[in-house]
Amino acid sequence: MAAYFLKEAISNWAAHGVPLSGSANIIESRFIVIALDEDKHAASGCSIDSSTHWVKELGSDLNIDFFDRSLAYLEGKEIKSVPIFSAKSAILNGTIKSDTLVFNNSVANLQGLKSTWKIPANQLTFIKRHFQKEVA
Repeated sequence: MAAYFLKEAISNWAAHGVPLSGSANIIESRFIVIALDEDKHAASGCSIDSSTHWVKELGSDLNIDFFDRSLAYLEGKEIKSVPIFSAKSAILNGTIKSDTLVFNNSVANLQGLKSTWKIPANQLTFIKRHFQKEVA
């Protein structure tokens, strides 16, 4: 259902009446990735607003808050999360270690999704300062 919903939304996506060439996918049964071929036509404020609307509508239908700002991380093969304001506590209590894989949801392009979406926690910009430097 969700994949069909996104496929329909993308097929009607436009910026100021100009159709956009894009795609959407659900990864790990948790993350929605929307991609746009900006070489053909760039997004505009109204097209970004419409994509936000689809994601909110889909979230409402599925009872999922896709705009939750929690930090998602892997514990074994399971995806877990902590509220962003609890990340420091999770690091201090050992729930998230420096080598714990976290999801860097600030990637801006397909290359970033492939190379820096899952990274060790000590490389994620906004939490890396909470890891003490190892002394040699």
